[in-house]
Amino acid sequence: MPKPNFILTDYQKNELYKKICIKIGFAIRTKSDCRKVSELIVQAGLPVVSESTIYRLFLLKHYANQPYLHTLNIFAQFCGFNDWSDFETLQNETEDFIFGFGKFHNKSNNFKSLIAVCVHSDELKPLEYYTEQFEDTSLTHLKEKFAEEIFQAVLTNKNNELFFKRFYHFSVIREYFFEILADPTFSIPGYEEGIKYYLQDLKYETSIKDLQDLVFGKCLLFRHYFVSKQIEKANELGCFLFSELNLTFQQLEAIHVFPMARYLACKLMYLELQQKSQQAYDFFDLICTELRNKITILTIEEQRILFYSIGEALVLSAVFSVFQQQQLKDLFSHLFQSLPSRVQDQNLAKIVPYFNKNSSIFQFNQG
Repeated sequence: MPKPNFILTDYQKNELYKKICIKIGFAIRTKSDCRKVSELIVQAGLPVVSESTIYRLFLLKHYANQPYLHTLNIFAQFCGFNDWSDFETLQNETEDFIFGFGKFHNKSNNFKSLIAVCVHSDELKPLEYYTEQFEDTSLTHLKEKFAEEIFQAVLTNKNNELFFKRFYHFSVIREYFFEILADPTFSIPGYEEGIKYYLQDLKYETSIKDLQDLVFGKCLLFRHYFVSKQIEKANELGCFLFSELNLTFQQLEAIHVFPMARYLACKLMYLELQQKSQQAYDFFDLICTELRNKITILTIEEQRILFYSIGEALVLSAVFSVFQQQQLKDLFSHLFQSLPSRVQDQNLAKIVPYFNKNSSIFQFNQG
């Protein structure tokens, strides 16, 4: 009996593509990427999906979007769903939700969503009422879509100060917009002020959650100042983070791995700014020793985040050499098996972007 085909909508196809990219950690762009996805599916204990099937579905122009249902079940299970029906139910609910705020998937129209209209016109009171509804819900997939639309709205808005001032305190904005969809390139107009609003009202001396938020926000600002060569601001912020706050490894273990990793990376950058090269080398060696001792109890996701953050600091640095870069690669070499073969033997600058888990970079559209 022939296997049944399933007709995918463009929306379902795009959502499946994004979820697979998030799962594997890189965008599917080439045939070799398709080959690696095929390998990773098998390594996950699932039936084979061929390289050519993945290529036809996600990279071949004008493909009819009619894969076998069996194939879709495998993709869905790879992404953490029970089967394609489970995936489809969630996507249908999500699509109904985004239609509710006027978001359309037809690329030929120029309609803004109601969320974008509110942000762009500074008519924020209705949006405040709308946002309040997310404070008591556990429906993460709806929060994610709402935050994605907020991200696109402020990204295309000229002045976001009023939005940040009035919305920074909402939990859905803090967790899903500022944290999960962080914008480390500061492409969003007024984003620096937005992060400063995010940092308001934190009682970090008595709250681990507030300490975590403080480290996250301050390190995001420090990285921006370092990369954009705003040396005075970087030094002032670095003095607070690494002289006044001066968190130990034990204190850092109490917070989420991402701000922890950012703190370690930013301290390497700060020591460079202070022209303390030997202290920077010593601190890097200490990081490697700590991670080597704990590597067996760290999850793969935690290892990926640590490798990315520390690796990025080494790549951005003018102090650290190929020697330190190779040390880091050796420490995390087991992670490279999840990368396309063309990347595995590249230098650190080529490898590091494949480990970027910041969700704002995964708003992929294939083709």
